[in-house]
Formats: sequence, structure tokens, C-alpha cells
Amino acid sequence: MISFITNMLRTVIFAFLLNDYLKRTYPKKYDDLFVTVSYNLIYVYSKAQICYMNIVKLVNKKIEETPKLLKLKNHFDLMLNQKNGKVEMIEYIKNGILCNDLTVTDCDFALYSRLDDSKSCLNKKIVYDLDESIDVYEVSTIKFLLVELKIGENTYKIDMKTDAYNFYVVGNKFRKQFFQYYLTEILNMNESTDGFSVHIIDHEVNKVELNFADETDHILLEKTGYKLSITNNEKHITDNSEEREKE
Repeated sequence: MISFITNMLRTVIFAFLLNDYLKRTYPKKYDDLFVTVSYNLIYVYSKAQICYMNIVKLVNKKIEETPKLLKLKNHFDLMLNQKNGKVEMIEYIKNGILCNDLTVTDCDFALYSRLDDSKSCLNKKIVYDLDESIDVYEVSTIKFLLVELKIGENTYKIDMKTDAYNFYVVGNKFRKQFFQYYLTEILNMNESTDGFSVHIIDHEVNKVELNFADETDHILLEKTGYKLSITNNEKHITDNSEEREKE
């Protein structure tokens, strides 16, 4: 280690003395050489920077064209930028598909993902109004026993919570657009949700069958309950399990 430092100091001193000698002995040639070298360095740097940007654009384009790579990149960015568990990963959804252009403003909705306390599961907030301020990720106590998406003769099971993600977040509205996203991006199915229905067995073992005739029809999650808003007909269901336990 000491030998390395000694050699380094000798090299620096030699370079300094050589530079001083050339500058005093050959002033004109030194100035011409300095200008030429500086110009070439700037040129090489500029070319390298352009090549680097082109490579970055090419890699990003490839990632954006590959949904699995894009998801992996988003998760990786989330882990790298994590600070106090509050850094968010944002995904924009249009027509059930993850948008490649992250500056899109006319998306159907956005998904804000934040790691939970275990640092393993992503709590996912569904945001339809992009101007909405997202500060609180409060997990609902509601857990549906069964959620199924029915399209014609086909039935698809919807998992609102897994080891990797959790959609049971207070304020989440499950609209037609969300179920199209789930079908396309999570289940990897190309089927359209036109003429679909959702079958739910809720936390109170109530059976609910919903036909989303309007794009604003939704299921709204609350802290201890949920609300159905279907064609202006609202129905509010709360979790009464704690009250029954007290009785």
C-alpha cells in the first residue's frame, strides 16, 4: 500500500515537472498542443455522451416493449429509491394495459405502489384523479372471501391480495377499468370485459352479483366496510364482526 502511494506521488510530480518544462521551453507548440488535445477530448466526450444516450434509449425502449421487464424495472427502482418506506412506484393504465409513456395524462387510472411494513408486499392505491394527493396508505380490514370475474361462459378468480401485492387499501375504487387491467396484466388474458359481471362473497358471507353498466360504477373500499355505487344506486356494507364479538 505504501509502495503504491509512493509510486503515485512520483508519477504526479513527474507529470507536473514535465508539463512545466514543456510550457517554458516550447510555449507556442505547448499552446497549440493544449488546444488540440482539449478539442479532441471535448469531441470524444461528446461522441461518448451521444452514444450513451442512444444506448439508454434503446434499452428503455426494449424494456417498455416487454411488460415483464418493465415490471421488473419498476420494482427494482422502487427498491433502490426506497426511503423510510414512502417512495412510490407509479404505473399508468390505459385500456387495461400498462402504458409505456410514463408522462401520459389521459390514462384510465394510475397505480401507486408502496412497500408495507414487512418490505415484501406492495400496497397498491388506485388513483383515477392524477391531481389527487396520495399521502396515506391505510389498509382496509375488509377481506372478500371470493371475487370472480365472469365473461360469457368463462370465470376468472380475482386475488385482491397475495404475498406480492395488496389492493385492500382504503379509498380504492374497483371499476370496470380495474378489472380489465387485472385480466390483461395480471392474468395475461386478452379477453375484453365487455358484458362482464363480478361475483363476490364478502366478509359477511353475503353474495353480491354486479354488472358494471357504466364506467363510473364501482366498489369503494372503506376502513371497516365497502360501498357499492352501481348506476346511482348506492349500498353501504360495514364490518359488524367486532360488534358481534362484544355482544
